[in-house]
Amino acid sequence: MPEFRQSYAIGIAAALAAAAIGAGWQVATRFGVTAVFAPIDLALLRYGVPGLLLMPLLLRRGLWPTQAPGWLAAPIVLGAGLPFGLVAMIGAGYAPVAHMGALLPGTMPIFTAAMAACFLGERPTRRRIAGFAAIVAGVFAITGDSLADIGAATWRGDLLFIAAAAIWSVYTVAYRRSGLDPWHSIALISLSSLVAAIPIRIWLVGTGLPDVPLAAGLVQFAAQGMLAGLGGTWTFTLAIRHLGAGRAALSGALVPVLSTLGGAILLGELPGATVILGVGLTIVGTTAAAWPAAPQSERGR
Repeated sequence: MPEFRQSYAIGIAAALAAAAIGAGWQVATRFGVTAVFAPIDLALLRYGVPGLLLMPLLLRRGLWPTQAPGWLAAPIVLGAGLPFGLVAMIGAGYAPVAHMGALLPGTMPIFTAAMAACFLGERPTRRRIAGFAAIVAGVFAITGDSLADIGAATWRGDLLFIAAAAIWSVYTVAYRRSGLDPWHSIALISLSSLVAAIPIRIWLVGTGLPDVPLAAGLVQFAAQGMLAGLGGTWTFTLAIRHLGAGRAALSGALVPVLSTLGGAILLGELPGATVILGVGLTIVGTTAAAWPAAPQSERGR
């Protein structure tokens, strides 16, 4: 029993830290892409910093452990790597951070549950289904105005956030089967994403990374490379290990609140009434959907 409680406490702390880092990353990304950074520039920082710092680990352990199924490498790298980051960062250029904070982690439990049902044989409980319904209602509340005004660009960001959530759920489910430790997975994801991002950056000439102000560059270096690139992925992976994919996704319930507050205070993006309603529905739905009932054995403990 003490080991179980200790593991559970580690998982909860990791999930809370992941939520705070995730919200900070969203605010920093929205600020970056609406100021002087192109999404590919932020992606280079997001994956380049941890990729270079953790390269010695890959050289020592190898790209992929021999005991892990080799076919899982692709979904892990693609799910948490450049495709996820670039899609989310492009979306941040179109929609406010409150939308990003609600739609990105809010829809993640739906996609995670769908993939777990297809590939792991897991079936959602009634409470999770009710949570999914609340999330869907929240999504419609958040995106209703932007979808009604088809001439505006916000709906593009909303759709990209939902797509990024679907991509990340691939990583969430695949990691559970891989047996990778957190640092090894971060090193693999970051270095492979850096290798993929460099030719894109060369092709998109004139994105302006060398010309950004030093202060803005340092802020994004810390937010993208150190916090999101190292801290965020590691804490979320640690939460998956100690809580499971469903409960780890519960950390997403805090992200909409923190992102909305950060956007309002730091970026001056005050959400409307329908967006606030949608954020609230997303929080309730994420909490219900991502916190499945404990197994009978755990209840006995």
